[in-house]
Amino acid sequence: MERLGPQDASFLYLESPSNHNHVGGLAILDPSTGPDGQLRFQDLLEVVSSRLHLVPRFRQKVVFPPLPVARPAWVDDDDFDIEFHMRRAALPSPGGQKELIDHVQRVISRQLDRSKPLWELYLIEGMEDGLAAVLTKVHHCMIDGMAAIDLASAIYDFSPVAQVLEAQPWEPEPEPGRLQVMSGALREGILHPLASVASTAQAALAAPARALGQVGATLGGIRTLVGGGLMAPASPFNRPIGPNRRFAMVEAPVQAFKDIKNALGGTVNDVVLATVAGGVHQLFRRRGEATKGRVQRAMVPVSVRTESERSAMGNRVSSIFVDLPVGPMGPKKRLALISEKTRYLKESNEAVGAEFLMNIGVWAPPTIHAMAARTAARARFINLVVSNVPGPQVPMFIGGARLLAQYPIMPIAPNMGLSIAVTSLAGTMAFGITADWDTLPDIEDLAQGMDEAILDLKKAAGK
Repeated sequence: MERLGPQDASFLYLESPSNHNHVGGLAILDPSTGPDGQLRFQDLLEVVSSRLHLVPRFRQKVVFPPLPVARPAWVDDDDFDIEFHMRRAALPSPGGQKELIDHVQRVISRQLDRSKPLWELYLIEGMEDGLAAVLTKVHHCMIDGMAAIDLASAIYDFSPVAQVLEAQPWEPEPEPGRLQVMSGALREGILHPLASVASTAQAALAAPARALGQVGATLGGIRTLVGGGLMAPASPFNRPIGPNRRFAMVEAPVQAFKDIKNALGGTVNDVVLATVAGGVHQLFRRRGEATKGRVQRAMVPVSVRTESERSAMGNRVSSIFVDLPVGPMGPKKRLALISEKTRYLKESNEAVGAEFLMNIGVWAPPTIHAMAARTAARARFINLVVSNVPGPQVPMFIGGARLLAQYPIMPIAPNMGLSIAVTSLAGTMAFGITADWDTLPDIEDLAQGMDEAILDLKKAAGK
């Protein structure tokens, strides 16, 4: 058995009938690049089946100890059936964006079955212009953003010739009994904190200067977090959520974001944040809400994976908290304010402090860990999430069909009904907007506002 890490377990503890903690992606595909111009379900099934050995977690399920004395663990699913996880759907005529989004919204509004490995994949047919889509849904306890990109790199090809690998033989380990799960949990609960203390002490003795520097960086980051004010400003996004989701899409070429960054300063991620801030400004303006001098606090996930942790499942992520200016101002000024803020946050080690706080559950018993996670999720520390996950900018294919764009799907929190993520793959910055159904009935106004913000930034950059 492999025990879930503190961050991974938190996503299970937080889940409820109205708070689903799966992530996913909607890949828009052009099958005309394949050998016969089609993407068949059987071909997709064959490709994915041949690569399951590259992601063994996809044949494992979660088991909880009979008593909450340790975090849950991964075990092999001896009843694994890939045809339960891979499904086929067809859109009603005319198969346009509205019909596609309606289908996506229904799928992401349902929880994953915890008795099975926590993922689903849908081939969506019947789209206009001969296109197809692949919708994936994976529990957040299995992957974070960078793990999702690594997973995509394992599943996709870099040429239109579909590569069907030789399937590796797989014999599931016998599922442990309740007594074995319980004894393993008790042993883990005693030994793991002691091992962590010993490892920390050993590292400090081996490199005392570096250890002191890490402690200083962590304390400095925590001070920045607290100094920024614990409570986020008032927002219409902070309200109790229900089980149903809305989804919207925005896209632009990756090169456009690089051109804006090169002309106006900052980073590509700063341009992403300026796009969201401009979109929120337009949304509030259309609602008739006051925007002058107003900010909305965004949690911006930051990957803390090392090179040795590439392609590993699970979560290795921290965060910074950026107050986005959503008042009336020009795009150049909005971007400059955001760039100044993110530069300060990076220098202050806020992400280091946040990572320490997010992983503090390693020391806590599961009952207290779960209680703390739920309490933190219900508090108004942030107004929305904005995540940017870069990927390879080369042509990518699955079953011979070329990837045009990959729109990410994000979970929302019990009292925070909006998450926005962007994935840059194969030359396209594809934004996925996930929201609570009742919190954002005008989700298309936000998407349109983000489109307008990108155009304004391009004009300011002379493009």
